[in-house]
Amino acid sequence: MTSVEQAQALMGADIEVENIYDEIEIDDMDFEADENTFYYPCPCGDKFRITLMQLKEGVIIATCPSCSLQIKIISDEDFLEDFLLENDIEL
Repeated sequence: MTSVEQAQALMGADIEVENIYDEIEIDDMDFEADENTFYYPCPCGDKFRITLMQLKEGVIIATCPSCSLQIKIISDEDFLEDFLLENDIEL
């Protein structure tokens, strides 16, 4: 599955609300510049992850690759644009 297909799947109505573990402010997540990805610790020991491209495409659900849990990302509407400008990142 391509990243675009993954993003489309995460944005659709097929997301099971039971798997939403928590709602997390994006400011509470760690950003890895080399991967353009935000991370947040998952109770299973791995990390939830969401990429800048996914955020740009409107995805607000971060997934853990090791378990079925997901988190909803909370941010203000200008966050992504401001973050990209402040960090000199082009998508």
